[in-house]
Amino acid sequence: MESWNVVYSHKIACTEKQGFANGGVDPEYACAQKIAQRLGEAQVVSDLEHNDREVLIGFVDRPEMNIYLGKLMKNQYGVCRIGNKILVSGHCVASVIMACNVLLEQNPVDITDGYDYRGMCQQWITDIPAYPGLYLGMTDCCFDNVEFVYESDLQTFDTYLSALAEKGYQKTFENTICDNRFTRWIKDGAFLSVSYSPSENRVRLISGSLQNNKFFDTFGSYNSTEIIAQVNMTQMMLDYDGGSFGMCYIITLEDGSFVIFDGGHVRVINGYPKTYDYVRLYTLLEELNTRPDGKIVISAWYMTHEHSDHFNVFYWFCKAFGDKVTIKAYGACPCSNTVAYNAKNPEFHTVNGRLAQASEWAGGFDLVTLQTGDDFTLGGVHFEILYTVDDIFPDRLHYFNDSSFVCKMTYGGQATLWLGDICTAPSEMLIQRYAKDYLKCDIVQMAHHGLNGARWDLYEAVDAKVLLWSLWEKLAVKQLDDDADLSVEHIGIARRLLLKENPPECYYHKRPNYTFTLPYSGKEGERVDR
Repeated sequence: MESWNVVYSHKIACTEKQGFANGGVDPEYACAQKIAQRLGEAQVVSDLEHNDREVLIGFVDRPEMNIYLGKLMKNQYGVCRIGNKILVSGHCVASVIMACNVLLEQNPVDITDGYDYRGMCQQWITDIPAYPGLYLGMTDCCFDNVEFVYESDLQTFDTYLSALAEKGYQKTFENTICDNRFTRWIKDGAFLSVSYSPSENRVRLISGSLQNNKFFDTFGSYNSTEIIAQVNMTQMMLDYDGGSFGMCYIITLEDGSFVIFDGGHVRVINGYPKTYDYVRLYTLLEELNTRPDGKIVISAWYMTHEHSDHFNVFYWFCKAFGDKVTIKAYGACPCSNTVAYNAKNPEFHTVNGRLAQASEWAGGFDLVTLQTGDDFTLGGVHFEILYTVDDIFPDRLHYFNDSSFVCKMTYGGQATLWLGDICTAPSEMLIQRYAKDYLKCDIVQMAHHGLNGARWDLYEAVDAKVLLWSLWEKLAVKQLDDDADLSVEHIGIARRLLLKENPPECYYHKRPNYTFTLPYSGKEGERVDR
């Protein structure tokens, strides 16, 4: 009897890569392997090979699959058999995985001709006005949102916005950055973000429920016009000797509340913390607090991405001090476990419930979704989101560090660029999308702690005079050794930054805690070493 072929698209990654989650292979290929194992003697092949008996997975190049996908709604997934072809698919990778799980729950050879099972992702909002551009695909996002990407020009984009207004959508937000257009609309308890990038000739639509998403610019009272405090920025030292690392920055706002970027790592053994930077953070907030009522209020806690060296201090801080402080909002754009399925070193604190646990300890806070183009002010300080992980699709996320969001912060005419841990792909997007004079900032947080992060041409465009280098000083200075391996790109970048004719000021994360009055001109009188 002829055996089955389990067929995946030749366009996906099927070669294993050491150090990447799930072997570095794309999820459709992993599903094909599981189904082949379920069938027994089946062969896993690409759609460049043909056989009479085939299980077709995902977006394979077969006419049967194109017809079947045309029958599925955007929030559906399905399994069907047509003759000797079993089709397993949906309109995005997440729904393909759901369809494969349906097939794996039964014996595929028992499925008879004419079988057609269709499931639905009820939480996805996909009944939105169709966009007239060339469709490039769909993906799931954080907080049960979905994204659609199209090739488009500006005229088509504007026509679509007019159509939204005619269909009863209410525009709640718009922003333009270097000809990149960003808008957000609401209708019937849902939002629809529509953005256009001329450098890519692409339009992105992100839809979701307002129940699951809040936004700083539109929903919630996060901003205060009260002026009772000097705006400053504090770089908190971390316990590198004890095994901690990461980054933690505190912005004191005009109303005396705080914005915190990330937090740092907490080394945990057998469920108990062995480093205590979360205690250091609380003590530092007490010292920085100038509110007359003595309350510690965190207007926003930004999490650039969910690696533990950024998330853990936040988590343990909420457990130890959640009842002693007020956290209004947690701002982030985490990625789904599907998007980061085979990325290098992913972590999923939102998906696995740690974020929900932290919120419970802190008495609850708003989960604010950050989206590219967002533009808002908190306590007199202006924030603009220049990149999020949602910008990667239709490419795949290869490095979890690239799930960091990028933010430009401005106060008193001085700009600070927060890069998180971004690597090459976001660097390229920032350079392509935004003019050099817009990217130019006075202060920059060094990407990935000044290690293997952003590209040199991005740093050239930023041209910062102050480097926030969230790394142990001796690790950074080591990059200046004469025997440093300059073939490693990130070491070359560090050398070029530190050996410039007029090198920038560098502030490392070991000791002490540095507090800078903003705007900061580089004078020692505007800095406090704590």
